[in-house]
Amino acid sequence: MEFRYQAANSQGQTISGQLSAANEREAARLLRQQDLTPISIAAAESPKQAAWRRKAAASVQDKVLVIQELATLLQAGVPLAEAVGSIGEAHAGTQIGVAFGEALKALRAGDRLSQALRATQLELPTYLHQLIAAGELTGKLAQSLQTAAAQMAYEERVRQETRNALTYPAILVFSGIAATLLVFLVVVPKFANLLKNRTADIPQLSKWVIGAGLFVKEHLLWVGLGFLALVFGLTIALGNPAVRAKLFEALAKTPILGGWLMETELGRWAAMLGALLENRVPIISAMELAQNGVRIGTLQGKLEQAVREVRAGKKIAEALEGTRALSMTGLNLIRVGERSGELAPMLRALASLYENAGRDRMKRFLLLLEPLAILVIGSVIGIIMVAIMLAITSLSNISL
Repeated sequence: MEFRYQAANSQGQTISGQLSAANEREAARLLRQQDLTPISIAAAESPKQAAWRRKAAASVQDKVLVIQELATLLQAGVPLAEAVGSIGEAHAGTQIGVAFGEALKALRAGDRLSQALRATQLELPTYLHQLIAAGELTGKLAQSLQTAAAQMAYEERVRQETRNALTYPAILVFSGIAATLLVFLVVVPKFANLLKNRTADIPQLSKWVIGAGLFVKEHLLWVGLGFLALVFGLTIALGNPAVRAKLFEALAKTPILGGWLMETELGRWAAMLGALLENRVPIISAMELAQNGVRIGTLQGKLEQAVREVRAGKKIAEALEGTRALSMTGLNLIRVGERSGELAPMLRALASLYENAGRDRMKRFLLLLEPLAILVIGSVIGIIMVAIMLAITSLSNISL
């Protein structure tokens, strides 16, 4: 079996290559026999896998891992240009490999790492470039990269938790739609002859339900195409940042879901602001970057107002108190952080507080959403069944 590896030699230089071994442990042993210290060992890809990987865009997880890898190499004492070049070789043929190859050329031309990465086609968060620039000024580049990777991982975790939380309700809704469609296609058309019975006094509800069932069955192709067009249109609309912003704004005003979204956004804002301040990013720049990461327009406007007031000379806690963006607990934490000079740790504590509160609110929301979905789906199917039973009963009354 073929393995690709990265290893450090006795002079501290990083080298990469490929070797044959039975497993990863055997590959590591062979490298040590050559006086090499393994850094990473992975199974070599087949030509088809490599071709697919070259076409695929880098995921957020890939970007987090590569930033962590760069930080680890720098902490181990590997020179910056060599670390960037090594990562470019290890990810050769991928979007990350191409980006780090371009960054290496820029570094050799005299650019800083923050400038080099910004000029590549790799989409990275704005705060990452700011953190790298701050790390270059303070001489703590590896620590800044670790902080950026941790923030990226935190944001991806929040997205994954939200997506996972909505998976079951989504399956439930689609199952209900499929069940309703099955009833319309199989059960309801069997009672179509009832509409032709002019002597029966069929209730209006029964006429509507049976008529709808016949319409769906007779125009199934068009109904299916219309449904696909609706799904396709929603997908395109949600891909538009302006539409997503309006959707978040509307959802933020709902009773339970709105509180969950607001706490999630505040947690992300506090975590990002704390990370930026911890790495010596100027307070105004840090607040602007953190505020730009908020997706709810109303909350972003309040935080933007706080930035203006801080620029005018107010303290952060005073500026935020006027906007009513944070709870009293959050304001007290920031106030204590400003007085003690430990604002970054207090913001991290605030982020953890909002994250836990948002998770609890999400659980309560799901506890309501699941039975509500079941109730709605059951009600629709129940109405169909009642309509059919009313139609059958109307025939029985005539025969009597």
